[in-house]
Amino acid sequence: MSAREKIAYLRGLIDGQNIADTPERAKFYSALVDALDSLAEDMEEHEEVHQELNDYLEQLDEDVSALEDDLDEILGDEEDEDDGCCEDFDEEEYESVTCPECGKDFYFEPAAYEEDEDLLCPHCGKTFKHPEE
Repeated sequence: MSAREKIAYLRGLIDGQNIADTPERAKFYSALVDALDSLAEDMEEHEEVHQELNDYLEQLDEDVSALEDDLDEILGDEEDEDDGCCEDFDEEEYESVTCPECGKDFYFEPAAYEEDEDLLCPHCGKTFKHPEE
């Protein structure tokens, strides 16, 4: 039974059993049923909007899937070659250093710095002199 049907049933009970035997009670029950009717109407509107959004999201999902398939066809096997993106990292060209401010380790390329140039910690943003080993 829908909310509207339940409200109509309740209205029929109130009218049929003469529960509203005084004008005050009649006014109260009428206001109560009207409020329930308004709530049911709002719920129906929200259900419609929800269904529209759900349909829209399903269409977007289908479109994104189609784009992903197209992209996979275009890229082919190239994507698999890029999976080893970090293989070019040559540990001999980089040094590990610990920031004296935050205590976190990071790598830097000594060849990219002047001898007296300060290092910049990527974690805390503080600069410090490279400790000589």
